[in-house]
Amino acid sequence: MRLRRLVPWAVLAACLTGCGGVDGGVRVEGPAVTTVPWTGPVFVTNFNGRPWQHPKEIETQFVLLGKLTWRDWGSPRARATGVARDSSCLSGCPDGFDNPPPSYRVNVVLSDLARRGTVAFYSHMTLTPVHPPAPSWAKYSADTDLEVPNA
Repeated sequence: MRLRRLVPWAVLAACLTGCGGVDGGVRVEGPAVTTVPWTGPVFVTNFNGRPWQHPKEIETQFVLLGKLTWRDWGSPRARATGVARDSSCLSGCPDGFDNPPPSYRVNVVLSDLARRGTVAFYSHMTLTPVHPPAPSWAKYSADTDLEVPNA
């Protein structure tokens, strides 16, 4: 019984006196490791939480984005041009619900990738008018955090 207790100590002592030791410590060479770019599929969620890739439309709390044409999808910043329509009647719905709501041409930037397992989601959206200024009803949609599923 006493021998069983001594064997682990004997092995430890042997390793400390030369088993795998490094002469002079650890030497680090070269630049620090950089961030590995994302290579998996990337999605954006709409107001209802449904994931999309390259969507032609995105519904947010205040605007409906349509006719979207994407560039750089999957990169840290996806860009698009399209049309933003007032979907919440912040404009007062001047023509009532029978006519199309007011709209303006917009540039869209999706950013801040959030990884979730083997996929990623854009978590931020910025809208800027193609021809400034943006209508007053659009001020709440210019800078928006997007829903991202839980891990």
